[in-house]
Amino acid sequence: MLNMNRSMLIKIFGFTGLAALFIAAPPIVSNIYWISVLILTQIYILMAASMRTILLIGHISLGHIGFMLLGAYGSALLVMKAGFPFCMALIVAGFLSGLVGLALGYPFLRVRGIYFAILTLLTSESFRLVAFNWRGMTGGAMGLMGIPSPDAISIPGLGVIDFSTTEGYYYLTLVVICLSLMVLYRLERSRLGFKWRAIREAEKLAQAVGVNVMWYKLVCFAVACFFAGIAGALFAHFQRGLSADASSIFSVLTSIYLLVYIVVGGENKFAGPIIGAFVLSMTSEFARPLEEFQPMMIGGLAIVVVMLMPGGILGFLGQIRFWWSKVLKQETRQGIKG
Repeated sequence: MLNMNRSMLIKIFGFTGLAALFIAAPPIVSNIYWISVLILTQIYILMAASMRTILLIGHISLGHIGFMLLGAYGSALLVMKAGFPFCMALIVAGFLSGLVGLALGYPFLRVRGIYFAILTLLTSESFRLVAFNWRGMTGGAMGLMGIPSPDAISIPGLGVIDFSTTEGYYYLTLVVICLSLMVLYRLERSRLGFKWRAIREAEKLAQAVGVNVMWYKLVCFAVACFFAGIAGALFAHFQRGLSADASSIFSVLTSIYLLVYIVVGGENKFAGPIIGAFVLSMTSEFARPLEEFQPMMIGGLAIVVVMLMPGGILGFLGQIRFWWSKVLKQETRQGIKG
């Protein structure tokens, strides 16, 4: 009981400290470039966390970025062409990605392993190529420009928050990301999350005891795609322009980076993608002067973590805590004997 309370306190202090760091970042940094980097880092955190949700049912998606694309273009077009307010467009974009994920999940989730990964990868690339070539709707190769920022709001005690500024949009992103992570965390800790893990560990056994395996898989995949769409909408209104060329954020390389974030942070812990995305995003920025060697540095770091820390950064920290507790117990025993 004491160990459980201590573990819970460590988690609470850890999340509180990380949240405080993000809240205090803009006035401390006071640099538009680095605030922009932190906005993108938050979006990557949500993408990695939602992608990890699919891992709970034992599937690896290499096309998660495609559902971010749907959310990005969906929200932008709803605001620009249909006159939707940002908040409504954000939610509708998430549901659009979730519904597409639900429709595609029914045939896709019947296969496992590399076959599922290839299907999601090809689907993501298909979405990107459609966006790149559909000139009348998405701007084609020229891209979609002039995406408006959210309207300013007035909050009693805080005054008017202008989301057209980088700092204002930073806090909007922080609120949406935190709420999204809270929902994902509660889902993972709920009865629904328990069934997801049961399916991953023993699918046939779960089916034998009456679990509707396909239904729970579909719900998991749709939830993950919904939050990918939310991340895409946040990205679109931050960048105020979208492009779907091969070098854009919607390329296959980004999906691979998301998987690396999960592995480096620790796939067995909910906070793993959060830590992995934050650490590698910051490392990537500090390594930017290396130019073409920057991806090599990220790859090298990922290899070191996989080889020396199979459980990721959080797994390694947990192992250190375990070793330290053993040392303290031994010292306590020796003190009692002495």
